[in-house]
Amino acid sequence: MNYPDPIDPGKLDLVMRDYDHVIYYADQALKTPGGNDLADPDIRLLKHILAKLTIYREIDLYAVSSFALFCFQKDFIEQKNDHIKESFDDAFRNDPLVVLRSGKGSSLLDTAKALDYLEDHPGILNLVFWGMPEVGRRLISFVDELKEGQGGDFPEMDALRTMILESYEGLMDAQKTAANLLSCIHAAGIVMPMMLVMGKMTPSEYATAVLAINLRHEMSDKKPDACKLYDKELRHFKVNQDHPDEAYKELHAQAIKALEYVSFFTGAGRDLEPGIRDLIGAGESYNLEFKTSLRWDMRQEKKNSAIEHASLKTISAFLNSSGGHLLIGVEDDGRVEGVEIDKFENDDKFLLHFWNLVKASMGQEVTPYIKTTLEKIDGGTVCHVKCLRSPAPVFLRQKGFGEEFFIRTGPSSASLEIREALKYISERFPAK
Repeated sequence: MNYPDPIDPGKLDLVMRDYDHVIYYADQALKTPGGNDLADPDIRLLKHILAKLTIYREIDLYAVSSFALFCFQKDFIEQKNDHIKESFDDAFRNDPLVVLRSGKGSSLLDTAKALDYLEDHPGILNLVFWGMPEVGRRLISFVDELKEGQGGDFPEMDALRTMILESYEGLMDAQKTAANLLSCIHAAGIVMPMMLVMGKMTPSEYATAVLAINLRHEMSDKKPDACKLYDKELRHFKVNQDHPDEAYKELHAQAIKALEYVSFFTGAGRDLEPGIRDLIGAGESYNLEFKTSLRWDMRQEKKNSAIEHASLKTISAFLNSSGGHLLIGVEDDGRVEGVEIDKFENDDKFLLHFWNLVKASMGQEVTPYIKTTLEKIDGGTVCHVKCLRSPAPVFLRQKGFGEEFFIRTGPSSASLEIREALKYISERFPAK
């Protein structure tokens, strides 16, 4: 798949759908090379990817980035096409730490070729001298955990293979994704990437070990086998022997990027659908607005169609833009007033009035793109109106206000003049 180069941040958008969110580019859903939408229920993850695309303005599927990791997970891991698992025996047999532990490799750096180099680069000597023993201890501790604390000698290779395979199979998809991509790009084997994503090794320890491994590759005639991704040979990380400190920094940064990606799928990092308290805590924004009431004018202490108009224009603007959330019963400062102020007999009457307003002013056809829920918060009832992006332009026709076309501009809604509206519609809702 051909991606724009460079990325134009002005063409990026984040759109809410029925059960997830999706990143758009130039008014079309951005897709992975495998044809999957760049979509997920966790809006935080997509905001993270969107931010990286905006900052770096490029898409590189063969680097450690949130975009590349997400694509790999969607196109391979979630499709049960797992590179590590499919070639596990070879990967295990050639794993640098396994080879070193088995005694088949005397050291990560070939002594004869490495001494002169390390003498000229004392900083790297310090990293290897002080860092590698700790990596070894981390490996022993990791294996002890796999043995479930049984202690005893380091297991035989067959037993170790079974332990590591079972541990790998128990990883989350995001962890498998990160382990696969790191293994390929860094020629790091499978054990170290696993230990990193499982929290058994720090990014610094990982970078130290991978630097030593890649220096060994650079100093030997035997190079690691190339990985293939999206029918293209994946380039391995290459260490500039004249500037190994820069290589260490890059490896460390990439390890952190991988862990950051994994964090969106673990523990509190996984946020599938924001609750009302979460939305209130976030404050008003491009896709979130608060309204104190649906129809009650607090200043005049009576019903007011202008108050209704304020909510309706927000809803129509969300539908014409990228979707969003409207909370009715919440003050601008986040304090919950509750829809009780609208003085309906009960919640059913409130919702009936709301939907009658929507259908009368925007048409029956918009109802599939609007969902409402009522929730008790701090003694008041808040109406959560979730709006999806509409596939067609939505005009607001409320009695007494004429016909208007609204879009979101920052944290508010703006009415477009006829010429502006026509231009916006032609670009946002192209004829099919």
